[in-house]
Amino acid sequence: MRIKVRIPATTANLGPGFDTLGLALNIFNYIEIDTDTEQLSIEIQGEGEKRLAANESNLSYQAISRVFTEVGRTMIPLKIKQVNEIPLASGLGSSAAAIVGGLTAANLLLNQPLKTNQLLALAADMEGHPDNAAPALLGGLVIAGKDKQKIIYSQIKPNNPPQVIVVIPDYSLNTNKARSVLPNQVPFQDAVDNLSRLALLINCFSSGDYTNLRFGCEDKLHQDYRKSLVPGFDDVISACTLYGGLGAALSGAGPTIVGFAHNNIKQISSKMQAAFLDHGINSRVIITQINNEGICQL
Repeated sequence: MRIKVRIPATTANLGPGFDTLGLALNIFNYIEIDTDTEQLSIEIQGEGEKRLAANESNLSYQAISRVFTEVGRTMIPLKIKQVNEIPLASGLGSSAAAIVGGLTAANLLLNQPLKTNQLLALAADMEGHPDNAAPALLGGLVIAGKDKQKIIYSQIKPNNPPQVIVVIPDYSLNTNKARSVLPNQVPFQDAVDNLSRLALLINCFSSGDYTNLRFGCEDKLHQDYRKSLVPGFDDVISACTLYGGLGAALSGAGPTIVGFAHNNIKQISSKMQAAFLDHGINSRVIITQINNEGICQL
C-alpha cells in the first residue's frame, strides 16, 4: 500500500502572534510511504537531502512511529520518500511539515483511527507548540493555544488574500539560538501594544481590509530582540511598505522575512532583497500565495 501527502510551509507569529499564530503557504514538502518493502529505507530529495537523517532518527519517521504507538499497532518496515521544497532552519516550518506529514501519512495508512484534533495534539507535543503545526495541518490562518493539555484553535480563511513575498537570507538560524535572546519578562506597555497589534492583524485577514496591516505586523515580544540576529531587518521591513507593500514580519524565529502585497510585487521583492544586500546578506525570493487547504492526500 502506498500513501502520498503534500504539506504546506508555514509562517508563524506574523509579528505580534508569538507562539499563537501561523499561516500556511503554497510552498510544499511531499512524503510518500510504501509498505512494499522488507526493511526501512528513506530517500530524501530537494531541501536537506544532504543534511537530514535517512534512518530511524528522521523526524517524519519518528512521527509515523508515534502514530503506530498511539493506536497500539506494531511498527512495520516502510519505504519512505521525501521531496522537500521548504528550506531548513529558515523560519518556514520545515520541522512542523515533517512531523505533520509523517503523522498524517501514518494515520491514512492505518485507515484514520485518529481525528484531526488528535493529530494536532501529537504534532504540538512533538514540535513543542502548535503555531506551525496547526496551519500545516489545517491551512489558512490559524490561531492556536493550549487550555491545560488540550489544543484550542480557530481557523480563518483570509478574505481578499494578498500575495506573500518570502525573502530567505543565505544563512540559517537555529531556533534555540533565536529563543535564547528573548527576555523572561517584558514591560506591561509592550504587552498592551502587542494586544492591539494582534487584534488589528487578525481583523485584516478576516475582513479583507489590509489598511492597518503594517501596524498589525509590529511586535515587541520577540521581533525587537531577534532582529539583532537578522542583519538589515528594519531596512528590509521598511522596503516592503515603502514600495507599496501592506506589511512585513519576521517568519517564525527567522531569518526569513515575509511581506504581503496586492500590487507591485516584483519591485517590492527586489527592494527587500537589496536591503539585505546592503548589509552584506544575499537572499532568494519566493513569491507565493496563502494555502487554505492544509495537508492533503495526493
